[in-house]
Amino acid sequence: MITQRLQMKFMVCSIFAALLLLGGRADSCTSFRVTSKDGAVLVGRSMEFGAELNSSVMIAPRGFRFNSPAPGGGQGLTWQSKYGFVGMNGKDIDVATDGLNEAGLSVHLLLLPGYAKYQEVGADDKGRALAHLAVGNWILSNFATVEEVKKAIQNVTVFAYEPPELGFLPLHYAVHDGKSALVIEYVKGERHVYDNPIGVMTNSPPFDWQLTNLRNYINLTNLNVDSLKLGSYTLEPIGQGTGLLGIPGDYTPPNRFVRATALAYAALPPGTAADGANLAFHILNNVDIPLGACAGRESPAGAKIPAGGPPARAGGLVYDLTQWVTVSDLTNKIYYFRTYKNLTIRKVDLKKLAFNGKAIQHISIETGEQFADVTNQAK
Repeated sequence: MITQRLQMKFMVCSIFAALLLLGGRADSCTSFRVTSKDGAVLVGRSMEFGAELNSSVMIAPRGFRFNSPAPGGGQGLTWQSKYGFVGMNGKDIDVATDGLNEAGLSVHLLLLPGYAKYQEVGADDKGRALAHLAVGNWILSNFATVEEVKKAIQNVTVFAYEPPELGFLPLHYAVHDGKSALVIEYVKGERHVYDNPIGVMTNSPPFDWQLTNLRNYINLTNLNVDSLKLGSYTLEPIGQGTGLLGIPGDYTPPNRFVRATALAYAALPPGTAADGANLAFHILNNVDIPLGACAGRESPAGAKIPAGGPPARAGGLVYDLTQWVTVSDLTNKIYYFRTYKNLTIRKVDLKKLAFNGKAIQHISIETGEQFADVTNQAK
């Protein structure tokens, strides 16, 4: 019964992919890590998407039975959760697009449009078949370290879960623990596993290209430039930030990669884990997309848009926006989040969760006070 129910969930997840294809491009996710002076490691992540995700926090217990379909139907990889985890789902389907487990391992699924192509599953290999949408659940529920993931990913075959009538969601994966970071990509049907020495990831092109592109910006610095004397005339810097003159400010993936890297490494190391979370949210402000700033042309007339499609349309355009952001404190096992509609930062403390239930639980991300009224605090 559990297997049948979860396979049905994976079928519904394909609607999630259709929203990408039919509702306009949405490829603006960003992740990065910061470390505080007290040794806490935190990972920030933004979720941009052009269709309403209706996400909620999912809390998956230890011992939960997970199942992946196989290509062409039937049963793929099955496993029982070793670690409980907290993550963010989409379309009310419990496939973690982002999350933190009780061992301090985080996973972030980001889009890789135009490049992602997954592995082929042989006829005798269905028991190792893992749907690409389920990689987040698989990692969070099974592993405690990046090294464990790096070894285990060699033993599964990750395939594109793509019902012909609905389409495909191209993904790559950022994995972090307290010591290191990893990027997993599938390009031209081959698995690529990269150590991530800077801890930043965005979208297309693939990760190795993004690292090479950073060389174009090695002149950037947080130090303001000196004045320049030309004859009897002295040119003074026009204001603060002259060392970062030329830092890209648009929302394209390569330029967000550069901007997130520059800010994460230029910022002064925060003193405590709480300060680190605060810093991460400030960096996330720099990649936040307000509704209307990124637009794409609507799908051709007659294209079927599933229920709950793009959240905003006007004049034949659809809009991308930052639907939610998260900060995962890997050291203290705290999962912070805020949403487009509510900028109040909320948190889930994994240390307070028993993770011993029999079912996945949920927390709505659109509840709570949006604006705190402090009028009566006047003194």
